[in-house]
Amino acid sequence: EAMRRMSRSMGSTSDQERRILPRDITQIAWALGTMESDNSSVGDVLVHLVDAINDYWIHKEESYNERPLKDWRCADLVQLATALSHGRLDNRPVLIAIFEEAMDRLIDRSRGFTTSEISILMWVQARLYLTAKIHKIFGSFPSSASRALLQRMQSLKNKEVPNKELLPAQTMRHRGLGSQEQANLAWSLTVLEQYDDNVTTLLQNVFHAASSNEEGMIQLEHAHQLWQAFFVLSEDCPDAVKFVSYEFSQYLEKKWNEEKGRLKQSSSRHKAISQTLNLMKVAHRNEYDEDVDVAIVLEENSAWTHTAQDNFDVVEGRMKVAVEFDGPHHFTVMASSGKDLSAIANGAKISPRVLGHTVLKYRLLKKKGWTVVRIPYYEFDKIPFWASMERQRYLQRALKTHDKIQFSGIDVSEYKAMVPNRHSRFD
Repeated sequence: EAMRRMSRSMGSTSDQERRILPRDITQIAWALGTMESDNSSVGDVLVHLVDAINDYWIHKEESYNERPLKDWRCADLVQLATALSHGRLDNRPVLIAIFEEAMDRLIDRSRGFTTSEISILMWVQARLYLTAKIHKIFGSFPSSASRALLQRMQSLKNKEVPNKELLPAQTMRHRGLGSQEQANLAWSLTVLEQYDDNVTTLLQNVFHAASSNEEGMIQLEHAHQLWQAFFVLSEDCPDAVKFVSYEFSQYLEKKWNEEKGRLKQSSSRHKAISQTLNLMKVAHRNEYDEDVDVAIVLEENSAWTHTAQDNFDVVEGRMKVAVEFDGPHHFTVMASSGKDLSAIANGAKISPRVLGHTVLKYRLLKKKGWTVVRIPYYEFDKIPFWASMERQRYLQRALKTHDKIQFSGIDVSEYKAMVPNRHSRFD
């Protein structure tokens, strides 16, 4: 009904009929996106609704070369961005329009966002892993947002932000950035990897505020985000964490290790990969340390993974291979627009983009000495469950398990590297 009314009003000359409130539409989009994030599929409804928003506000003829979302409230911009993030939609025109409007408002503080809203936009960008490779606005937003937050905290306007001293620990909370916002900012800025002076100074203050939590405890989810950020930043941007005390870093690491040490249940897809590796006689361990889906340990000079060792007690000095099965929630949706849906219906292959939390997990594993091999769901799931030989062929190529696999006297699978486009006989 919302889409029908937007379509009807676009052709109407009546101001009353043309009046569609962004607040109403963004609330519907947010509800649909939230349902998707809670694993309650709404089909393609959210895709079509966001397309309708694009047509009505962003690409209509009279707003060409203008700010199409200039009349939207800040809350509506944030709610729509959150909807796309929860729904994992990579609708570029809408996302670019939101962040371009947000950038204009960061510069013009008369219509500014709250500090909490800025932190949410940063989280959306990191969650969807929107980088400068996608559009230049995503290359400049983290620094501008960090600068805006620092200015709010220091009550400065149009002045350089000093980075010599830390702000009082309670400043962030007083400016609307509580423990959740602090953890989200640290995680988001680490995912996006844009460490200029503004970002570095903000990160220093985030960790300072988090380590001085007046409540005396940090929620587990926030502690995990902070630990991931601290661990990566310690190597990639040491200045950002140079004020973090040893005691606080140890506390975060302890919370992280407790979480990763809990008993985990393998998914059906993990079990399918494990069963296939058993058929191939490749030694491995499921749900290993650091949330590795399937772990394989090799001698440093091993040419083929079928030589993997059974003993996982000693892994130092060995080559550690993390086989990561990436399900749908590690990626944007396959079709983020009606155009994508039509292309898929006509046989086109669309590869979704990996999300920020998965990018960060890979970086963590690599820094811990793991070689990461991805098994995307949209490749593995195409192989029928009953086609065990085809699954072996796939893993043979992905993991370089054997030079040859002899299925029968005439059926032999010889190793071939994955082709660049990763197409298979099932495409």
